[in-house]
Amino acid sequence: MGTSPSEFDLIGRFFSLGVTSHWSSQGIGDDCAILKVGDSTLAITVDTTALGTHFLLDANPQTVGFKALAVNLSDLAAAASTPRAFFLAISLPEVDEAWLAGFSAGLKQAAELYGCALLGGDTTKSTFVGDIRAPSTMTITALGEVTKRALTRQGAQLGDDIWVSGTVGDAYAALMMRTHVWSEKVTPYLANRMDLPTPRVQLGQTLLSEVASACADVSDGLLQDLGHILERSNVGAKLFIDAPAVSDDLALFDQQRRRQAQWAGGDDYELVFTASPSHRARIVEWSELNHLPLSRIGEVVGDGVEFFDKEGLEVKADFKGFDHFRE
Repeated sequence: MGTSPSEFDLIGRFFSLGVTSHWSSQGIGDDCAILKVGDSTLAITVDTTALGTHFLLDANPQTVGFKALAVNLSDLAAAASTPRAFFLAISLPEVDEAWLAGFSAGLKQAAELYGCALLGGDTTKSTFVGDIRAPSTMTITALGEVTKRALTRQGAQLGDDIWVSGTVGDAYAALMMRTHVWSEKVTPYLANRMDLPTPRVQLGQTLLSEVASACADVSDGLLQDLGHILERSNVGAKLFIDAPAVSDDLALFDQQRRRQAQWAGGDDYELVFTASPSHRARIVEWSELNHLPLSRIGEVVGDGVEFFDKEGLEVKADFKGFDHFRE
């Protein structure tokens, strides 16, 4: 049996259509499409949330609604744009008014928090295909306004520092405990990090739009999403394996699981970015003023990816991020 193609292979093979638009765009392969429309520059993204893939059957519908919008806003943050509006398409196997009330409340909470208005969408019934019931899915298209400089995954330069915001690995740890892969009981902090991610909109708007050379949001794992920057920029990375900030709750786990969670876990919705070393002082100052860890986790090199420990010794590591079609 052959290896299943990755979601990125599928995009490249079947959905790079080669049809050009009279609106300028950098093309497929970034967190957002960047469109110049008249005098405005827009960032546009779309994400689907599916039962069984993105949330469990017993998940609180309010957190599902909040997260469904938040993950889109994280893409807008990676483009250094300001959220303005979104559209919602939702497919449900049946009408559950109590579930919908909770979902709507969470959606509204995120929309109000980030000033992003619902402008329209579509509602459909999912049904049976043979003996299989189609799951509940929610697809959101979000629009942001770029007022300074749009960021993409392309632009990392040799010698740039590599940074990541927040504490990565928390959401993965929560998932591992909720699905009983890890035997420990999930803590409230880790559960919140999985259920209620914080899009780093302010970080993108106020700092990264001015200092970053490339940026991506961390949805599929830190190494995998950094890998998109490296690939689009035709560069490599020297990485410091224990450099990402670690939360107190994740720090309680052994080194192997902690490293796996931080580099391969995904679902963090933090931002990984590159910037010239000349910006280090400004980045550290912003981090301290805004009480958000910004960790320098490596540097951009010519090619390849290597990990090193605190003593400067190379560490062999094989971290694989999330892929929808990996078996």
